Order: sequence, then C-alpha cells, then structure tokens
Amino acid sequence: MRKSMKLTLCGLAAVMLVAGCGKKDAEVAETTAVETEAGAAETTEAEITDKGVITKLGDYKGVEVTKMSTEVTDEELEAKIQSILDANPEITEITGRAAQNGDIVNIDYVGMKDGVAFDGGTAEGYDLELGSGSFIDGFEDGLVGAKTGDERSLNLTFPENYGNADLAGQAVVFDVTVNAIKEKKDAVLDDAFVQKMSDFTTVDEFRADTLADLEEQKETQAQQQIENDALLAAVNNSEYDLNQAAVDQQYEQQMSYYNSMIQMYGMTLADYVSIFGMTEEQFQEELKTSAEMAIKQQLLVEAIAEKEGIQVDDAAREKMAEQYGTDVKTLQDSYGEEAVDETAMIYNVVNFIKENAVIK
Repeated sequence: MRKSMKLTLCGLAAVMLVAGCGKKDAEVAETTAVETEAGAAETTEAEITDKGVITKLGDYKGVEVTKMSTEVTDEELEAKIQSILDANPEITEITGRAAQNGDIVNIDYVGMKDGVAFDGGTAEGYDLELGSGSFIDGFEDGLVGAKTGDERSLNLTFPENYGNADLAGQAVVFDVTVNAIKEKKDAVLDDAFVQKMSDFTTVDEFRADTLADLEEQKETQAQQQIENDALLAAVNNSEYDLNQAAVDQQYEQQMSYYNSMIQMYGMTLADYVSIFGMTEEQFQEELKTSAEMAIKQQLLVEAIAEKEGIQVDDAAREKMAEQYGTDVKTLQDSYGEEAVDETAMIYNVVNFIKENAVIK
C-alpha cells in the first residue's frame, strides 16, 4: 500500500474538517472538500475505488459568488497592534522578590518516576510563565513563592488521559532549580518599541505596514472564499449516485485522523468537540455529512477534468509545491507521484471553476 498524503489546501476547500478550514455546525459539511488519496488518512484498508457516479453534471461555469469585503476597520487595526504588543511584553529580570503568577521563571528540572528520570522530563534553562497552564497541574503552583537559586521537589501526578500511556495517572517527582525570575510588563507602542521589533523607525511607519499586512490577509481570505463558494456551488448544481461503502470508508478515515490527533494531545473526543460547542453525536453527524461532500467533490473534479481536458503539468506541480514551501521532488519522494498529481489536479480544477465564476 503506497503512502497517502494529507495536504492542507485551506483556500481550495480540499482538506478534511480537521485541517482547520471547515466551519462549525452545518457549514462544516459544506466547506469540507476533496479528500482524494492525496488527502486521506493513511490506512492499511484497501481503498474503495468505486465512489459512485455523477448522474447529472450541473453548471460549473458562470456560478455566482460574492466576494467578501477586504476593508480593514480601525477596530481591526487596533486589535492587531494590541496583539503584537501583548505578544512582545517588556521582560525584566528581578531579584528583590519571590516568583508570583504572571512571572517567567527560568528553570532546570528533572522528572522522575520511581526514582528514575523519564524521557522528556528533563530540561535546562527553560522559561516557564507561571499561571500559563503549560505544565501539568501543580507544577507551576509549586514554584509560586520561590526565589532565585531555590531548589524544590514537586510531588505530582500526571492526568489519567495524558498522551503518554507510561505516564498517564502516574505519580512522579520533579526536582526543579530556579535560575532566574523575570517580570513581564505591558509593552508601549512608541518609536523605541517599533525600532526594537522591526526595521521601521516610527510608529506611523509601523502602523501603515500593519495595515498593509491586514489588507493582504483579507484579500487572501477573500480569494479563498471565492474558491470555496464556487466549488460548492458547482457541487450543489450536480446530482450523484454515491457508493455508500466509499462514503463510510471516507468517514472512518476522517474519524481515525481525528482520534489520532486528539490522543496525541491527551484529550478525549468529548473534550475536543466541546471547544466548538458541539456534542459527540453532533460532531459525528457533521463528519458523516462532510465525508459525503468529500466524495461528491472527488467525482466532480474528475468529471470536470475529463470534460474540459484539464491536465497536470510541471507548472501545476511546482505551483502546488510552492504553496507548501517545498519543491516537487520532495513531495513526490514523500508521498508518490500519483498522490502529488491528484492534489495538483484539485488545484487546477478549482482554479478553472474560479476563473469562470461570476464574482459579485
């Protein structure tokens, strides 16, 4: 079984919901896109090649889509600038008091289970913000009140659902040395901050550049939305007779991908879907709908490519590789030429639909 490739084609609506391009609830199913072998989760099960048929290929030229506004409001600009300030606080090392929540402590630590250091539990010179929740419960609280040079032993227990089965629910001891304590203060937008954080000299220059970045981002999002909406309009204009077994397999592949990702982060499915305000049952229904949509999109891409004589050439492969910051050979070596070409075909067909769309 050759490798399959999961390429995140957010703008082209060509990834599973999990890739982060889908929308919540009913919109999820509509924005989840083509999931070919190039995008399917790797599996040992033989892929069902009979996806079904398009019984009626509807209009895919001249579909009407509305371009979202690319105007950047004053509020959006100020929010972006504030986020930059928040991400770059002024940090000063202090020696006159003990560590408190919000401080950054530079630490060395060794984690031990049954007196033996465990893999991944040791670090030197690590900067940890107290109160950030970055470490397991009790670790950060155990360093509140410590002073520079202090050594502390923290008796802790890993959570039951921790991603590493060897540590899940296990009692451990962390020996920690506090090397330094640093205090964070809110950054101030002035010329000094601008000169420290960028190649610009003044606040006005920095503000203008930030505005230009936001405008570029909005234009990119608008183009992606056009691609999504045009593709979905073409899908909805057609009629299908799907092979339910292929749809079920698509669903299982997507669910397997989710489960693997969720377990890696030490979460349960219920924990994950609650982030989006969904129950497990709602999530599963959305995923079933998205699996059906993915099959429809596969069939549509194949039908349009055949009817229009759309081919994959080196230029298409190179353009796709550029999207991922790599080169064609690297992709082909990793995933195989067929998988790369399948994904490049998605680019070509979606771009064809977009170029022939009526944009309002």
